[in-house]
Formats: sequence, C-alpha cells, structure tokens
Amino acid sequence: MVPGPAWQSPDILARPGAFPRPDTASGGRTAYSTSKLAAIYLVHAYARRLPAGVDAVAYNPGFVPGTGLARNAGPVARFAMRRILPAMALTPFATGRNAAGRHLADVVLGTTEAPTGSYVDRTRAARSSNESYDPRREDELWESAERFTAAYAA
Repeated sequence: MVPGPAWQSPDILARPGAFPRPDTASGGRTAYSTSKLAAIYLVHAYARRLPAGVDAVAYNPGFVPGTGLARNAGPVARFAMRRILPAMALTPFATGRNAAGRHLADVVLGTTEAPTGSYVDRTRAARSSNESYDPRREDELWESAERFTAAYAA
C-alpha cells in the first residue's frame, strides 16, 4: 500500500512538489514513506548528539487502521479503511489504535527495552531498513534542519 521512500537532498524534500504527481495518492504515499525514513535519520543523529540519559527512539506502530490515514483517498479506500481493515487489527498484520498506544507507552516508560538510537517495531527493538543507516544522509538532514530553523532559534 505504501511505496518505498524516494530520498533526495533535504533542500528538495523541504519544498512542495518534491515528488512526482504530488496531488495523487501515490505521490502522497511516497512523501509519507520518505518522511518516515527522515525521522529515523534524525533519531540516529539525535542519539549521537544528545547527552547521556536523554534518549531518542523511533517507534513504528505498524499498520493502524481507523486513524484517518486514508481520509483524502477515494470512496472505496475510505470505506475499506473505516469498515473492513479494522478487522485486520485482530491479526498480526495490523495494530489496533489502543494497542499502538500501549506499545508506545511501553517504550516511553522503559518497559520495552529501546536504547537510544533504536527503532522499535510495535513491541520490540529491531533493525530498520538498510537504507536507514546512512550517516552521510543523517548528517546532511541534521545540518539542513539546523539551517532551516536557525532564524527561529534566536
């Protein structure tokens, strides 16, 4: 349902129209997956820069139907997301909203072991995609974020 990320320079990603056909579901989904990759890069960058005792962790609840993710999709997709796919939360292929919240609370409270810089997939720390381990991209994104927000930091 969601295509893989399409990484580009943060200067391009920060602008509207960074992806082909941005007004389509496909373009939006590519932007979504790319933003998730960027979040993991930033978690790794924070983990290297934050003082000891301050942790940065990426959390993936998995597919959580019923959250409004398809609110701008066509009528068939909206119907499926509201009426059919919530039943998937009873399977290992999706997570219910309440369970996703409990799993996140477990990460925050330390019940789920998640050292700084880790990626938590639902209930356990796991290795994220190979693409998400790129120190050059992590640093590039960090430096861009600092540059983008410098005017607001003063």
